[in-house]
Amino acid sequence: MKLFLDFFPLVVFVGIYFYSGAENPMYPAVMGLMIASVIQTIGSRLLTGHFEKLHLWTLLITLVLGAMTLVFRDAAFVQWKASVIVWLMAVIFLYRQFILKKLFIQEMLSAALEDNIQVPDKTWRSINLIWPISYTLFGFLNLYIAYYYSEAFWVKFKLFGLMGLTVSLLIYTMIRLFPYFPKENEENTNSSDNPSIANIKEKDQ
Repeated sequence: MKLFLDFFPLVVFVGIYFYSGAENPMYPAVMGLMIASVIQTIGSRLLTGHFEKLHLWTLLITLVLGAMTLVFRDAAFVQWKASVIVWLMAVIFLYRQFILKKLFIQEMLSAALEDNIQVPDKTWRSINLIWPISYTLFGFLNLYIAYYYSEAFWVKFKLFGLMGLTVSLLIYTMIRLFPYFPKENEENTNSSDNPSIANIKEKDQ
């Protein structure tokens, strides 16, 4: 359910843009994006019991740049949104690593990883640096696509390009962490080493 909420505004935006049939689909798509972002924030609050800071910041940026898009009838404002958000994420990564001395990527993945995984701090710090660097590049790439390609192409890039780049970054992270995943318990490979199993075998004989 949480994964659905995370992508809900994007799906609504792209869906309205391509299937609304409007002469200029950007503006109804932006309106849908703003409404969907509000629903996302409220839904997350109901699901988790608290407001997520990232959702609140994303909502604020979406409402401000979305409103400017509608008022000035200029899609450039909403096209900047993705860049502003990934740059904000980059700042959060760097702030937590160098000021708070905490690794954001480690905190993000702690719930999904095994409790007994042992990853050297140097590896965590290296991975944590890759994310803000990549996010910074993603932001500039988004603006390049927005200004040098068609509006429809940018919308497709927003859905498939940015998502694909983020998934690729996550795959890279898991590859870096894979050597530290716990191996299969070797004690199970030799049942004779287990006294209880040995006793059962003796009784069977």
